[in-house]
Amino acid sequence: MAYTTGTAANYKDLIAILRSFALANGWDEMEWNSDTRLYLKGKGLAGLDEIYCGVETYEDTVNNRFNWKMCGSMSYRTGRSPLAAQPMSSGDGKVVSYFWNAAIPYWMVADGRRIMAVAKVSTVYQFVHLGLLTPPATDTQYPYPLYIGGCGYKQDQNYSATSGNSGFWANNNVSGRVCLPGGNWHDNQGTTAGDTSNIASYSYNYNNRANILTAQDGTYLLDQIYVSTYSRTNILGAVEGLFRVSGYNNSAENIITADGVNYMVFPDVYRTTYGDYCAMRLN
Repeated sequence: MAYTTGTAANYKDLIAILRSFALANGWDEMEWNSDTRLYLKGKGLAGLDEIYCGVETYEDTVNNRFNWKMCGSMSYRTGRSPLAAQPMSSGDGKVVSYFWNAAIPYWMVADGRRIMAVAKVSTVYQFVHLGLLTPPATDTQYPYPLYIGGCGYKQDQNYSATSGNSGFWANNNVSGRVCLPGGNWHDNQGTTAGDTSNIASYSYNYNNRANILTAQDGTYLLDQIYVSTYSRTNILGAVEGLFRVSGYNNSAENIITADGVNYMVFPDVYRTTYGDYCAMRLN
């Protein structure tokens, strides 16, 4: 996967940066409108796929809300508005990430199948996933494992919210949507007790995440994050390049190296306990 980092001037400039990075790494532009609307088509690793994802801004200057609404669809039709009006869309305002109208440091990775981004807004971190999961299935069995991830589903709140503001990988609130094998969309709802129909973001050691330290030599366990049903009997796919990692002796923006590969550590928005960190592969 390709990697880039830098600082955007604001939330609209961040869309322009994501656009340029995506176009340089196997994606085509379907729509681009003055830094406020972007729709992309990924072509996969072999250049033969059609992966449709979009970003549209939401602005409320009175309440300091400068957000991204993200969606995916089965195809693209010119002239439809909002972006979520595209065929078999994941919906309007169902997945949101929260920014501001000021400088935003960012870290992005991409290939022809997916784009992931982390952005620092003040002292908190926001997450974006646009593209396919890596499923334990053939293309015929699961032809379109599209996953749209953010930090919430309420467009009318800001980055400093402490409720309904959590990374799609962390299971604290609705923060993503996945296209199921049958073609319908389901929220990534987290782990609501008793609801076995829920979709959640798990890792093998999820239930022990708050108690994991480091190995005796100081190295960290990288625990692959995947999307599955609540019962974990049906794994839909891995979030390629994203892992849970212990927060023990760890902090935001640390670099972990494992087998010659670099990973950057990020907390779940503002949370800082041992179980609240992930690591994104940079190369």
